[in-house]
Amino acid sequence: MIAEGSIARGAVHRTSTLVTTLCWIALFSEGYDMGALGAVLPSMMSDPAWNLDPGTAGLMASAALVGMFFGGYVFGIFADRFGRKPAYLVCFSLFSVASGLAAMAPSPLIFAICRFFAGAGVAGIVPIASALTCEYAPPGQANRQYAIMYSGYSIGIFAAALCSFSSVEWLGWRFVVGIGAAAIVLLPLILAKLPESLDFLMSQNRLDEARALAARLGLELPASEKKGNDSPRPGVRALFQPGWRSATLGFWLATFCGMIVVYGLNTWLPQIMRGAGYDLGPSIMFLGVFALASSVGGIGLGTIADRMGRGRTIFGAFVVGAIAILALSHHWPLPLTYLLVAIAGIGSVSAAVMVTSYLASYFPPRYRATAVGVCISFSRFGAISGPLLGGFIAKNGMAITWNFAIFALAAVGAGLSIMLVPSRGQFTPEGDAAPAH
Repeated sequence: MIAEGSIARGAVHRTSTLVTTLCWIALFSEGYDMGALGAVLPSMMSDPAWNLDPGTAGLMASAALVGMFFGGYVFGIFADRFGRKPAYLVCFSLFSVASGLAAMAPSPLIFAICRFFAGAGVAGIVPIASALTCEYAPPGQANRQYAIMYSGYSIGIFAAALCSFSSVEWLGWRFVVGIGAAAIVLLPLILAKLPESLDFLMSQNRLDEARALAARLGLELPASEKKGNDSPRPGVRALFQPGWRSATLGFWLATFCGMIVVYGLNTWLPQIMRGAGYDLGPSIMFLGVFALASSVGGIGLGTIADRMGRGRTIFGAFVVGAIAILALSHHWPLPLTYLLVAIAGIGSVSAAVMVTSYLASYFPPRYRATAVGVCISFSRFGAISGPLLGGFIAKNGMAITWNFAIFALAAVGAGLSIMLVPSRGQFTPEGDAAPAH
């Protein structure tokens, strides 16, 4: 029995490591793709062939966000209806090819169209990677594995900044953007190694395929998911069934408020810190500290959540993040300021990642990718609102402290919103499995 148990545990950990690694690669590629535009935008605006004005540059940047709005919704539902692996492959191919085409775009309009499709692929793969990582995580380690997987996004953004810093002046912005297409060479590896979701196969009554896959991976089959006769197909209506409305509302509000903080600070942090009296060099480095701390801090938060529960961990992280953001309104010694920026990154980006992890495990398997994808689509409104709020404050000459106050308030709002989500197993629609935690 001990040997069999050891073999079973080894198979679980091997499969989890494989799935987490492949999903990390996707998130890293997406992070690079999304970070590349911000990193090369100054170079693009000085390109005499395009002669971009700030308004056109802003529209080009927003094209990816619009694509994310549609991609999260469409591909999340697609994954729950047709399979996680096919949806993963489509999204991975889409944003890789779109990045390559964007690098060759002859005009700002074509570039924006390519960015739209890249954004759709980026948003589409997040719910798929979320569902697969949480499903194949070892018992009690779903949050930690999810945080490891999602750290690829922040590291990808940082890699884009490094690549731009080292090569944009002598190789040009097209080279930096085009590197995002290199991920396509990994498609054969992903096709061969990424397993389909066992939960999905079971929910579709594809039992022979599920047994064969479980045998190949050395895993036990999951319990068959109970389905009511009148259970709706994956879609928005399913998420608002009686018993899930409060949870759906809580997740949506938490991601909306969280994205206000994340995208607001990602866009305006260097400029805000310059306005607060810091030199240009440290002001730029604050953004790097913000991103790196969030990638490492997310793993720590995931470990805490596996022991203390997601809701309390997320609430505490957002509140601590809000305090750090407010503290940045004062001028501190540089080392302390870096520490506060790091805490703000953990209490915003890392906490927002934990919300998605919580969501990915809350709903039954057949609605999991739908729940994450639709929520990500809704959160795009927050992603757009954050930079707009910072721009409104700057445009109207308001005091710099307003930035910190508004983003801190949004972080508190995210923490309070997650408390609307009922405890696991409560208020679950009849005929469905209790939410997994």
